[in-house]
Amino acid sequence: MIWLALKMLTGDRSKFFGIVFGVMFASLLIAHQVSIFVGILVRTTSQIRDVREPDLWVMDEKVRYVEEVPALRPTDLQRVRSVPGVAWAVPMHKSNARARLEDGNFRQVVLMGIDDDTLVGAPAELVLGNLADLRQPDAFLIDEAGYSYLWPDQPLELGKVLEMNDRRAVLVGVCKAGAPFVTLPIVYARYSQAVFFGPRERNMLTFVLVMAEPG
Repeated sequence: MIWLALKMLTGDRSKFFGIVFGVMFASLLIAHQVSIFVGILVRTTSQIRDVREPDLWVMDEKVRYVEEVPALRPTDLQRVRSVPGVAWAVPMHKSNARARLEDGNFRQVVLMGIDDDTLVGAPAELVLGNLADLRQPDAFLIDEAGYSYLWPDQPLELGKVLEMNDRRAVLVGVCKAGAPFVTLPIVYARYSQAVFFGPRERNMLTFVLVMAEPG
């Protein structure tokens, strides 16, 4: 119907095909812009979607963007655990840290601190290493893309050493993780370790991850 209507309106074959191609190109631009928008949304939520265990994320009420999160007080964790209907609640730390490589160069990284006991918040898929090794002293995991960024053209290898906040950090695993909004490596460590790797503040609790009781 649209084809016939256009043909009747134009009559001129060149104008007809010009309109058709114009509509096609406009449709392509619309679809392309939508795909860019969806891609940005996926990247800005990647670190939330990668954590599959909890039902709820508790954070400061003023948070507008996952990359700008003011810290909670340590007592907020116990407040959440005391709420009726909460099966369990664990802490999570998130910040940007500076990693010094063995050759002296610096790189910014996204630092994720996960619960020491349960390791809730750890990446679901490891390419190399064992998740249990994260309990070793000074241990950390890094995402596969981040590994290539820090050590380009090098094969995956454990035991590499970084320095974060003047503290030694040893690579014990390489994982898969969703691409973040900014192209920075994602580093995982136990919560008790991450608070020393990251920039020191009075309050280090960023999120509380919560599982609700059945029903």
